[in-house]
Amino acid sequence: MRGSTESRRVFSLPAPLTRSAPREVALTGGGLALTVVAWLLMAGAVAAGVALHAAATRQSEAAQDFDRRSVTADAVVDRLWRKNSGDDKPAFAAFHFDANGARINGESRLPLRQWRRLSTGSTLPLRYLPDNPRRFALAGQRGGGLPLAVSYIVSSVLAALALLCFGVIHWQRRLLGEGRSALAVVTAVRTHKGSHGTTHRQIVYEFSVLAGTKATGKGTGTKSSAVGTTISVVYDPERPTRNRQYPLPLVTLDREW
Repeated sequence: MRGSTESRRVFSLPAPLTRSAPREVALTGGGLALTVVAWLLMAGAVAAGVALHAAATRQSEAAQDFDRRSVTADAVVDRLWRKNSGDDKPAFAAFHFDANGARINGESRLPLRQWRRLSTGSTLPLRYLPDNPRRFALAGQRGGGLPLAVSYIVSSVLAALALLCFGVIHWQRRLLGEGRSALAVVTAVRTHKGSHGTTHRQIVYEFSVLAGTKATGKGTGTKSSAVGTTISVVYDPERPTRNRQYPLPLVTLDREW
């Protein structure tokens, strides 16, 4: 009789899962940490969007101002060099030009096709600001600065990551609070070796749903995980393929409930 009682304890659902739905659910430490991360990502999305938008606007206005006030000049090539040989290696030119009676020196990376057409003494067209000759740009090489779209892309990516975090927490909260519980049997144990020599175990399990059909799922194994081991799971009664091994990492049942 003692052995029979111990067997029933091993293969019965944990007491919290015997509560009928809906159950009161609280966040675990991991859930709280992920919530903080999600809010930081959301705040970062707003901050990055505003900062990058302002930077892109300033750079665009500066580029427009340069186009409006700059004048043309011919720079004389003083030296040509490449850091290494090969068609994919960068090519550079050092040059000078006269502005308001002063000699201004500069250097720039050039497209290889253009660089090959040059020699010492060749000229390169450029534009510069009369009141600030050291602000110059070779013809065809002045970019428009940071694209405005970058601010929207960065903020959207950060916001999407935040929403993903909130979504995972919400899904686990709903599954544990409203889902059904069942006993599952481990049918396979798979071992994966990480890049730093760590070992991760993944289990595959099978359980019966209320309708009598079978459903499967995957979870995290431990050193004691073995085929035939019985574990507890919670699943969505409408879509049993949505299931998780119990306990869940981000939410737990409220002990005061």
